[in-house]
Amino acid sequence: MEYRLMLNEEERIFTVTPRPAGEGKIARLEGREYCFRSLSINANELLLEVDGRLVPIFIATEGSKTHISLRGETYLLEDQAALRVKRKERPHDLARQVTPPMPAAVIRILVIEGARVERGEALLVVSAMKMESTLAAPYPGLVKKINTTLGAQVKPGDILVEIEPEEENGD
Repeated sequence: MEYRLMLNEEERIFTVTPRPAGEGKIARLEGREYCFRSLSINANELLLEVDGRLVPIFIATEGSKTHISLRGETYLLEDQAALRVKRKERPHDLARQVTPPMPAAVIRILVIEGARVERGEALLVVSAMKMESTLAAPYPGLVKKINTTLGAQVKPGDILVEIEPEEENGD
Protein backbone atom coordinates (compact mmCIF):
# COMPACT_ATOMS: atom_id res chain seq x y z
CA MET A 1 0.00 0.00 0.00
CA GLU A 2 1.28 3.47 -0.86
CA TYR A 3 1.08 6.36 1.63
CA ARG A 4 1.49 10.06 0.87
CA LEU A 5 2.20 11.88 4.11
CA MET A 6 3.60 15.16 5.37
CA LEU A 7 6.59 14.53 7.63
CA ASN A 8 7.69 17.69 9.42
CA GLU A 9 6.21 19.79 6.59
CA GLU A 10 7.87 17.76 3.80
CA GLU A 11 5.78 15.49 1.59
CA ARG A 12 7.00 11.89 1.64
CA ILE A 13 5.74 8.87 -0.25
CA PHE A 14 6.37 5.41 1.13
CA THR A 15 5.05 1.95 0.52
CA VAL A 16 4.38 -0.91 2.89
CA THR A 17 4.04 -4.47 1.62
CA PRO A 18 3.92 -7.86 3.34
CA ARG A 19 7.17 -9.84 3.35
CA PRO A 20 7.06 -12.86 1.03
CA ALA A 21 7.76 -15.20 3.97
CA GLY A 22 4.71 -13.75 5.76
CA GLU A 23 6.70 -12.53 8.77
CA GLY A 24 6.45 -8.78 9.05
CA LYS A 25 6.44 -6.16 6.33
CA ILE A 26 8.73 -4.20 4.07
CA ALA A 27 8.66 -0.39 4.04
CA ARG A 28 10.26 1.54 1.18
CA LEU A 29 11.12 5.20 1.70
CA GLU A 30 13.42 7.37 -0.41
CA GLY A 31 15.09 4.44 -2.13
CA ARG A 32 15.76 2.52 1.10
CA GLU A 33 14.08 -0.66 2.20
CA TYR A 34 13.32 -1.59 5.82
CA CYS A 35 12.11 -4.96 7.06
CA PHE A 36 9.97 -4.62 10.16
CA ARG A 37 7.54 -6.29 12.51
CA SER A 38 5.44 -4.48 15.08
CA LEU A 39 3.98 -5.33 18.45
CA SER A 40 1.31 -3.07 19.92
CA ILE A 41 2.02 -2.41 23.60
CA ASN A 42 -1.05 -0.16 24.06
CA ALA A 43 -3.01 2.41 22.04
CA ASN A 44 -0.07 4.84 22.09
CA GLU A 45 3.00 2.64 22.15
CA LEU A 46 4.51 0.24 19.62
CA LEU A 47 7.60 -1.88 19.71
CA LEU A 48 9.10 -2.21 16.25
CA GLU A 49 11.73 -4.65 15.19
CA VAL A 50 13.45 -2.88 12.28
CA ASP A 51 16.19 -4.78 10.51
CA GLY A 52 16.75 -6.84 13.67
CA ARG A 53 16.82 -3.90 16.12
CA LEU A 54 14.08 -3.17 18.68
CA VAL A 55 12.76 0.39 18.51
CA PRO A 56 10.11 1.72 20.94
CA ILE A 57 7.74 4.23 19.36
CA PHE A 58 5.26 6.50 21.14
CA ILE A 59 2.27 7.85 19.23
CA ALA A 60 -0.23 10.65 19.91
CA THR A 61 -2.97 11.28 17.34
CA GLU A 62 -5.28 14.26 16.94
CA GLY A 63 -7.46 14.33 13.84
CA SER A 64 -5.25 13.91 10.76
CA LYS A 65 -2.09 14.76 12.74
CA THR A 66 0.05 12.12 14.39
CA HIS A 67 3.02 12.89 16.59
CA ILE A 68 5.56 10.07 16.68
CA SER A 69 8.37 9.99 19.23
CA LEU A 70 11.27 7.82 18.13
CA ARG A 71 14.76 7.73 19.68
CA GLY A 72 14.23 11.07 21.44
CA GLU A 73 13.01 12.87 18.31
CA THR A 74 9.38 13.80 17.65
CA TYR A 75 8.00 13.82 14.13
CA LEU A 76 4.69 15.18 12.85
CA LEU A 77 2.84 13.10 10.28
CA GLU A 78 -0.19 14.51 8.49
CA ASP A 79 -2.36 12.34 6.27
CA GLN A 80 -2.77 14.38 3.07
CA ALA A 81 -6.03 12.66 2.06
CA ALA A 82 -7.57 13.57 5.41
CA LEU A 83 -6.34 17.17 5.07
CA ARG A 84 -7.95 17.53 1.62
CA VAL A 85 -11.30 16.28 2.97
CA LYS A 86 -11.13 18.63 5.95
CA ARG A 87 -10.51 21.71 3.80
CA LYS A 88 -13.65 21.02 1.76
CA GLU A 89 -15.93 20.43 4.74
CA ARG A 90 -17.89 23.09 6.60
CA PRO A 91 -18.43 22.96 10.38
CA HIS A 92 -21.84 21.29 10.05
CA ASP A 93 -20.21 18.56 7.92
CA LEU A 94 -17.42 17.83 10.39
CA ALA A 95 -17.68 14.87 12.70
CA ARG A 96 -19.29 16.15 15.89
CA GLN A 97 -16.56 14.62 17.98
CA VAL A 98 -14.76 15.90 21.01
CA THR A 99 -12.22 13.18 21.72
CA PRO A 100 -8.98 13.06 23.72
CA PRO A 101 -5.64 13.06 21.87
CA MET A 102 -4.38 10.11 23.95
CA PRO A 103 -5.66 7.77 26.68
CA ALA A 104 -6.58 9.93 29.67
CA ALA A 105 -8.79 10.37 32.72
CA VAL A 106 -11.61 12.93 32.80
CA ILE A 107 -10.89 15.31 35.68
CA ARG A 108 -13.36 18.17 35.03
CA ILE A 109 -16.57 18.57 33.05
CA LEU A 110 -17.16 22.26 32.38
CA VAL A 111 -20.51 22.22 30.53
CA ILE A 112 -23.96 20.69 30.92
CA GLU A 113 -26.28 19.16 28.36
CA GLY A 114 -28.36 21.84 26.64
CA ALA A 115 -25.74 24.57 27.15
CA ARG A 116 -24.83 26.82 24.23
CA VAL A 117 -21.08 26.88 23.51
CA GLU A 118 -18.86 29.03 21.32
CA ARG A 119 -16.06 27.77 19.11
CA GLY A 120 -12.97 27.27 21.30
CA GLU A 121 -14.92 27.22 24.56
CA ALA A 122 -13.59 24.75 27.13
CA LEU A 123 -15.80 21.67 27.48
CA LEU A 124 -13.81 19.35 29.73
CA VAL A 125 -10.34 18.67 31.08
CA VAL A 126 -8.52 15.34 30.81
CA SER A 127 -5.28 14.24 32.43
CA ALA A 128 -2.68 11.97 30.82
CA MET A 129 0.88 11.32 31.93
CA LYS A 130 0.61 14.01 34.65
CA MET A 131 -0.42 16.63 32.07
CA GLU A 132 -3.82 18.26 31.78
CA SER A 133 -5.46 19.02 28.42
CA THR A 134 -8.54 21.12 27.92
CA LEU A 135 -10.83 19.90 25.14
CA ALA A 136 -12.66 22.74 23.42
CA ALA A 137 -15.72 23.07 21.18
CA PRO A 138 -14.68 22.76 17.52
CA TYR A 139 -17.58 25.01 16.46
CA PRO A 140 -20.48 26.88 18.09
CA GLY A 141 -23.59 24.96 19.02
CA LEU A 142 -25.67 23.30 21.71
CA VAL A 143 -24.30 20.51 23.89
CA LYS A 144 -26.50 17.62 22.86
CA LYS A 145 -25.01 14.88 25.04
CA ILE A 146 -22.13 14.30 27.46
CA ASN A 147 -20.89 10.74 27.08
CA THR A 148 -18.48 10.59 30.02
CA THR A 149 -18.25 11.04 33.78
CA LEU A 150 -15.66 12.37 36.20
CA GLY A 151 -12.82 9.90 36.65
CA ALA A 152 -13.68 7.95 33.50
CA GLN A 153 -10.77 6.45 31.56
CA VAL A 154 -11.11 7.58 27.92
CA LYS A 155 -9.14 7.04 24.73
CA PRO A 156 -8.83 8.61 21.26
CA GLY A 157 -11.98 7.98 19.29
CA ASP A 158 -14.25 8.06 22.36
CA ILE A 159 -16.84 10.76 21.71
CA LEU A 160 -16.93 12.64 25.01
CA VAL A 161 -19.28 15.52 24.10
CA GLU A 162 -21.76 15.72 21.23
CA ILE A 163 -22.52 19.21 19.92
CA GLU A 164 -25.38 20.21 17.63
CA PRO A 165 -23.62 22.80 15.41
CA GLU A 166 -24.76 26.33 14.60
CA GLU A 167 -23.48 28.49 11.78
CA GLU A 168 -20.46 30.59 12.71
CA ASN A 169 -20.51 34.33 11.99
CA GLY A 170 -18.57 35.14 8.85
CA ASP A 171 -18.87 31.67 7.28
